Amino acid sequence: MTVDDRTPVSSDGLGGGVAGRDEERADVGGIVGSPLARGLRLAVLVGLLVLLGVTRGLPILLVIFAILVMVFLHELGHYLAARRAGMLVTEFFIGFGPRIWSFQRGETEFGLKAIPAGAYVRIIGMNNLEEVDPAIEARTYRQAPFRSRAGVAVAGSAMHFAIALVLLVVQFAFIGRADGDRWTVSQVTPGSAAAAAGLQSGDTIRSFDGTPTGSFLEFRSAVAAAPPGSHEVALERAGVPSTVTVELSRRLKVVGTMGEDLDLLQTPDGIVVGARRDGGFVEAAGLAEGDRVEAINGVPVTDLEAAAAAVRSSADGVVTVSTPTGERAVDLGSAVEATAPTAFFGVGEDPVIVTDSLPVAVGNSVAEFGRSVGMSVMGVGQFLWPPNIVDFLSTPTKSSDRAERPTAAENTGPDSRPISIVGAVMYGSELTSENLSNLIGFLIVLNVFIGVFNLIPLLPFDGGHLAIALYEKAQELRRGSRQRHIADVSRMLPVAYGVVMVLVVVGLMAVYLDLTRGVSA
Repeated sequence: MTVDDRTPVSSDGLGGGVAGRDEERADVGGIVGSPLARGLRLAVLVGLLVLLGVTRGLPILLVIFAILVMVFLHELGHYLAARRAGMLVTEFFIGFGPRIWSFQRGETEFGLKAIPAGAYVRIIGMNNLEEVDPAIEARTYRQAPFRSRAGVAVAGSAMHFAIALVLLVVQFAFIGRADGDRWTVSQVTPGSAAAAAGLQSGDTIRSFDGTPTGSFLEFRSAVAAAPPGSHEVALERAGVPSTVTVELSRRLKVVGTMGEDLDLLQTPDGIVVGARRDGGFVEAAGLAEGDRVEAINGVPVTDLEAAAAAVRSSADGVVTVSTPTGERAVDLGSAVEATAPTAFFGVGEDPVIVTDSLPVAVGNSVAEFGRSVGMSVMGVGQFLWPPNIVDFLSTPTKSSDRAERPTAAENTGPDSRPISIVGAVMYGSELTSENLSNLIGFLIVLNVFIGVFNLIPLLPFDGGHLAIALYEKAQELRRGSRQRHIADVSRMLPVAYGVVMVLVVVGLMAVYLDLTRGVSA
């Protein structure tokens, strides 16, 4: 939701902003520039999306499209609530900046702008600072009854919550969800202990050294805590149980800042490249799983300790790996560090997916939605706690903690620090590359969080407009008067400007960290 240009504060916590420029509104039909200029803007926008698709794959385009739909539905909530209340809505645009295309339907101009960073709806008369023609004053937001103003303010968040609930039902009833303790082997890493023991995709691991495996995370933790050497693994293949002896190998991760690691395994034949991400930086460098590593950065390596030492000489995040077929330069970001070698088994997880009946799915969806809202409220509270903001802003001045953070294979989500929309897209595309269910789960979490975040009772969030509406209603009740009390928004501008400044600084810092350190799923 967005206010008039003469009002200094935008009213939407998600993609809101000042609604256009005066010269734009002066143009006939609301279209700025010649057809050639608009065509060039569209060509640039399409070209950037194609470039993203070529360089980062289809998943990132799916995530961007899903987020744009989500933003559109947010603004649609404001638009429908305002129209239902009889308010005058003059613009509904996807994107910001110069117009690419628009059309007029009744009182509202709909269209697309060049920068797809959000959307806005312009509702006339959002507060007392906006000058409005007296002839249309009765149709302004500020003159509407309390229930209408409150309805418009919460409509965006309500739409996010509705999206999340629908997606939860879809996931539980139709797509399915992972059944915690039930999983099978998805793939076996070449050169790993599992490969040497003959494990295959589809095997079900029942126990490790006599201890039931439980979830994949529990199994991986048990392996990481085990000493190298022989271990008994009970498994089931095509319904037939068996027991194999596994000689655990060791693994080292070369951790970069781009959300991807170089996996190195210690085997009887020497050091080999472990699992890699399809379409990732390791693959782009020409390294394949199982390639034997003879040297790193020109230093011959025969064990993981030597490999870790050689990694320290890497320059600007580029690791040069020598194999029998030649040298490969792996660019992992701005810097790299090596983790301590740990025991390694060498299997991936293929979770068992289960679905619920529709009535059960609805009940589970409501319960899960409640938990997600609670977690989002806690997350927003932690984000707004001033010491946490100060600590986050001082992050770049601290010594690197990459060696201590979980590796990409051990991460279950992005760091606890705030992430930008850029980081959210990166994280979502990484999840989507695995399966569609991950995309649905990502959108559920994102919608719930944005719905909660946008209800913060401060301008420029929608929650700020709700707080103003509540304050005005309280004043009317206190005075026992039916006459509308309109708050003076100018008294709230210093706080609003402070909030905007903090959001801009935190947002820019988050983008910087997302691009330099990565956000790994």
